[in-house]
Amino acid sequence: MYVLTMSGPDPWRPPAAQSDPELTAGDGDPTYDPETDTYVGTFETTSASVAVLEALAAIKHCDPTDIDPLYETVDPDALDSVVASGTDGLTVTLSIDGFDVAVTADRRLEITPPSRSTD
Repeated sequence: MYVLTMSGPDPWRPPAAQSDPELTAGDGDPTYDPETDTYVGTFETTSASVAVLEALAAIKHCDPTDIDPLYETVDPDALDSVVASGTDGLTVTLSIDGFDVAVTADRRLEITPPSRSTD
């Protein structure tokens, strides 16, 4: 399991109820599920490391280059290689900027935003 600490330019803002546009991560279309408070999507041709950064940038409403480079915390080539192995049941979990990110060998992303207080 990798634990990442990254900073980005904008704090996360939850999507507007029922009107959230589809967000693009590489060649997949992660969508927000308000019941689970999770973004879910797939990626086909994009590498896992690029898909993670692009999905987070879409969720955080910023450019992927505004997020700290993944290589400062984890080896993106290793992440790509592990995910590309296609091992059944493989899930790599990361924590980036408070977001929990799960990447599976079947090229699926699940991103859970940081918990928000109701103060």
